[in-house]
Amino acid sequence: MIDLAEPLSRAALGEFRALMVGLSSHFDEKRPGFFDVNVPAERLGVEDRREEDWRRPFLVYLMGPGVGDESIFEAEHADEPEAEAILGFRPTHAVNISAGCNREIDHVATALLTAAVVDVIGGVANVELLDGQASVVAFRLVK
Repeated sequence: MIDLAEPLSRAALGEFRALMVGLSSHFDEKRPGFFDVNVPAERLGVEDRREEDWRRPFLVYLMGPGVGDESIFEAEHADEPEAEAILGFRPTHAVNISAGCNREIDHVATALLTAAVVDVIGGVANVELLDGQASVVAFRLVK
């Protein structure tokens, strides 16, 4: 999840959409800021050794007041009262990025996609990893 200090401007939303279109081999926008996409790992700068036409599905969506999934946004942030002290701002909106697959390359691709979105719209990534995944993701992001 990427926490945001304010709603996305129209310009930032347009840049977000352009990023998703550019990275995707399949793109469907369910509502403004809600993307159902397939992103090949190679478009994120990593090699996927599986068959060439492997489809890596992601749901990437903006949530918060006025843009959708408000109850999910509220539930995700309800148990984080210290968020403002840690982040330096109280999140008003967020972008959720979830992969529809569960191999090591998929976690790396999710981390790289998250980093690409942060590069475009800003915010602070809040990543949930299973035991043993942090070193794999950290290695790929620093490399």
